Amino acid sequence: MRLDLDSVDWASLTHAYGSAEDVPGLIRDLRVSDDEVRRAAMYELYGNIYHQGTRYEASAYAVPFLLELLADPATPARHEVTQLLSCLAVGYTPYDLPATGFPIAEIRNRVSQVPEETWRHWSHAMKDWHQVVSTGQRQPLPLTKPERRLFETRHALAAYDAVRAGVPLLLTCLDDADAEVVGEAIHALAWFPEDLTSIRPRLLGIASDEQRPVQIVGGALIALGLLGGALTQPVADLLERNLAGTDPDLRWAAAVVWAQLAGEQMPEPAIAELRRWAVIRRQETRETIWGASPSHVALEVLDAFAAPVAEQVRSDLVAVVLAEQPTSNWHNHFNVVLACAFPQMEPDHGRGFEELTAAQRAVVTWLIDNPHVFGSSGPQGPLRQHGLPTTYEAVRAYASPDG
Repeated sequence: MRLDLDSVDWASLTHAYGSAEDVPGLIRDLRVSDDEVRRAAMYELYGNIYHQGTRYEASAYAVPFLLELLADPATPARHEVTQLLSCLAVGYTPYDLPATGFPIAEIRNRVSQVPEETWRHWSHAMKDWHQVVSTGQRQPLPLTKPERRLFETRHALAAYDAVRAGVPLLLTCLDDADAEVVGEAIHALAWFPEDLTSIRPRLLGIASDEQRPVQIVGGALIALGLLGGALTQPVADLLERNLAGTDPDLRWAAAVVWAQLAGEQMPEPAIAELRRWAVIRRQETRETIWGASPSHVALEVLDAFAAPVAEQVRSDLVAVVLAEQPTSNWHNHFNVVLACAFPQMEPDHGRGFEELTAAQRAVVTWLIDNPHVFGSSGPQGPLRQHGLPTTYEAVRAYASPDG
């Protein structure tokens, strides 16, 4: 490696488990030919510099060395390195597919609100805390929960910008002979809207290449949507062609991108295509574009850009699920019902019964008609997570005209 791993004082940096002195050895292990050693190193890195999506002080420092591994054709399983870089950039697996692109402007604004002096104070406090707990002593975290979130966001932004510095390298990976490297490079490039002018033409070329596999073409389409930007005529022509095509996966991808780039102005054929996918309840067991659930993504996109259509779909789905008998226990069945009725968990939404959607009102009515579910192991937890009363009496009062 041209960069010197030992030039970084890893012991003075921290990750999820304290000192980051183990990081250089783990990065070196990513170069070895032994699959088991390499997998173990990758597992550890996902656990310490990217612990459940959180980035740490050491995360950004690790990125240049990971980029150098990616640049070296001799590195085994370079697509796995690329995937780790994507995770370090955005904080969730690159196979998650949000309805809108990565909110980098919002993140930069949040971080800019923290004075540098405050940042240094928090950093020293956290280092001291790590030193104490590393000796086995118990000590409360020195930051409040909001402070900790901002602190983590600062580290997340540092990691994002470190990966962003590798965008030129990721662009060269689009020409790689390894199809898996190409696919992961497409996934990675989708998260950098500030580099739209250099990324979009390359993705547009790949998405227009009918000789490439559907997974690659569809992945490039989705990446175009996540990058955002103006709906130019070449992009519109590409989406229209795929939306009218014979491949169902590419029709789905084109409809999703129409929504992401045109918002509420997306054409009716795109809305109709999304609705066709949204009503599908079966789990996809085959390989899908972007590794996403097409039906789940379609419904989320409708939630974001065609709310009346999404509300009708959710109402229909809830009616179907409530009419079924649970195939296992009723707890799992009820969680499916809640997932259909509520786009997201909102424990503090504060809406009254009449302010709920038709699907959500149907859930409350079903609860009133089925008092037996409020047993010793009733639905209190899921109900609380969705901002609903947690006892039968409270649910009845909530739905009453005087509630």
